[in-house]
Amino acid sequence: MFSRSQILSCVATLALTGAGWAQMQPPGQMQPPGGPPAGVPQGTIPPITGNNTQTQPADPYIIDKDFVRNVAEASATEAYLGRIAQDKASTDAVKELGKKMAEANTQTSEQLKQAAAALKIDVPAETPRKAKKDEEKLAKLSGADFDRAYTKMAADEQKQTVKEFTREAKNGKAQDVKEYAEKNLPSEQDRQRQAEELAASGTAKEKASTGN
Repeated sequence: MFSRSQILSCVATLALTGAGWAQMQPPGQMQPPGGPPAGVPQGTIPPITGNNTQTQPADPYIIDKDFVRNVAEASATEAYLGRIAQDKASTDAVKELGKKMAEANTQTSEQLKQAAAALKIDVPAETPRKAKKDEEKLAKLSGADFDRAYTKMAADEQKQTVKEFTREAKNGKAQDVKEYAEKNLPSEQDRQRQAEELAASGTAKEKASTGN
């Protein structure tokens, strides 16, 4: 049996040991209650110092970069399909639309490459996957069927392109890119109207021929 004096001595020793351990911990650092989980060596868990979350600053040019990427892909697609239309379209009006699309979007692609370099982003040089898929669809068609399919594709692409130009002209942060969008938006809208008119004309002729 321990005597009363021995018990008091042990309690005092434990208290002093605990106080000494607490003084050895760096200020502001705490270990999780109960120590680290099983299998994790002591000292490998980062100390809890309050809010450890580090927020990354938002990219101020995210809208401009999205514009350049999206329009570069759309322009490459429109130029690619426009060259196909020049060869396969059955009417002069559709051939002329294909020519305008090919020439205008080839120029647009070159200008966007310069913008991409300034914004330090990559624009793929290869033909977009969407253009290849559309080409496969057009390859199966000829005559009026080709014309209707191509003009619809061109109208859909231009509609999306105009949306991109409108957003950049309104919300862009990179001044050169914003000014480029503002300057070229009217011509993009003009090509959209031409494509939509031809697409609507082809649909109307189809309905007339079928009596619907």
